[in-house]
Amino acid sequence: MATGSTLISSKFFSLRFAPVGTRFSSIAARLLFASALLLPLFLGLTGFFLDRAFENSLTVAEHARVRSHINLLFSVADLPDNQAAKSTLRMPITLIEADFEQPNSGLYAYVFNDEKKLVWHSNSAALVTPPAYASIALDSKPGEMLIEQRVIDKKRYFVANYDVLWEDAKSKSHPFRFVVMHSAAAYKAELKAYRNELWRWLTAAGIFLLIAQTVILRWGLHPLGKLAHALKAMQVGDTSNIAGEHPTELQQIVDNLNQVLEREQALRQRYRNSLADLAHSLKTPLAVLQSKLVEGVESDGELQQIASEQVARMNQVVTYQLQRAVSSQQKGTFRRTRLEPIAQRLFAALQKVYAHKQMEQELDLAPNTMVAGDEQDVMELLGNMLENAFKYGAKQVRVRSIIDENQLRIDIEDDGPGVPADQTERILERGQRLDTTIPGQGIGLAVAAEIVRSYDGSISIHRSDLGGARFSVFLPLLPATN
Repeated sequence: MATGSTLISSKFFSLRFAPVGTRFSSIAARLLFASALLLPLFLGLTGFFLDRAFENSLTVAEHARVRSHINLLFSVADLPDNQAAKSTLRMPITLIEADFEQPNSGLYAYVFNDEKKLVWHSNSAALVTPPAYASIALDSKPGEMLIEQRVIDKKRYFVANYDVLWEDAKSKSHPFRFVVMHSAAAYKAELKAYRNELWRWLTAAGIFLLIAQTVILRWGLHPLGKLAHALKAMQVGDTSNIAGEHPTELQQIVDNLNQVLEREQALRQRYRNSLADLAHSLKTPLAVLQSKLVEGVESDGELQQIASEQVARMNQVVTYQLQRAVSSQQKGTFRRTRLEPIAQRLFAALQKVYAHKQMEQELDLAPNTMVAGDEQDVMELLGNMLENAFKYGAKQVRVRSIIDENQLRIDIEDDGPGVPADQTERILERGQRLDTTIPGQGIGLAVAAEIVRSYDGSISIHRSDLGGARFSVFLPLLPATN
């Protein structure tokens, strides 16, 4: 887990920027770098489309304005009835639009006749050189209004022209061209001012969004910092798992990591327990050999037989404990084991170990008693409980079996001091012992309890009629199906 805590470190808060090719080690830096690239592009496109929209709206407004001026001129123009051969329009001295009356106002009006000569201009155009007829929409048709932008005398104008055929009283048509020119200076100034404000505000918005993104990232990634501290606390040993409440997205990861940690801790504990169980299980065969070596035997053949039996037993124990150590779960199997031969072998071995006690043994088993379990499990279970009875019993040990409905009950009794009623649960825990004056590690009963639980059984402890303790083991006659 040290690697994980290094990767998810508090350094993710440092918002460092690096070239594109640099490999970022910070999530926040990556997100901010991406934002710094995408945000200007997004704001730039936004500004471009807003600028185009505003420019189009200004252009439409300008076209509407010059069109209204053309309509104004057309509405006030008049053709006298007593026209000579060369027709001339009669225009009012002043126009309603004030810009037509102010010299150099930027709004100018002209009227050309069929000979392409200027026949009238507004007062605002008195000091301005009129445009050449040839430069104004040569392909226009009568009744069609054309509006365009043109550069005249190095200045940009919106130019609208409208060709009409004016009939006199004699139904004779007289062609005229109405022209209105409006300077684009105000248009360009307004567009420039809008663009300055637009990009100023977009820049400010970009800076604000980057700052907001930084704050949001710090707030949003804060749970990762909390997770890093939890991993660090677990790494230094302050906690055994990843503690604390985390957001939904991280809680699933935390729960999965905790499950992995629990399995790892359980595996370590199982290895430790298996080593302790192995040492405890080998103790009885070694004690048998030691007692025979100390007491002596009648012949080498007898010693060889005893040694061979106990070495075989130790080999079985080692194989069994190694299998338990690597197995992920102990469960009952479909194998069946006869109880009587195992009980007799254990009685014989323990009589040799505790020969100085001269224990009386009683084996009262139901006919053909079968245990729905592995032989090594039954050997380990009964061996640990019988050894406990021999160790704490005074003169008598008894093993009985009773079949009750779908359960097999095995009673192991002795005439020792017994177990206090308030200690019956604690004595089955690993490392717990009631009498510390007798050598032992407090492992045997805990191993027996683990085996019984693996077969969905149970153990109860009561007072025996022999005067000591009665350990009752309840096992199903049929193996568990789950």
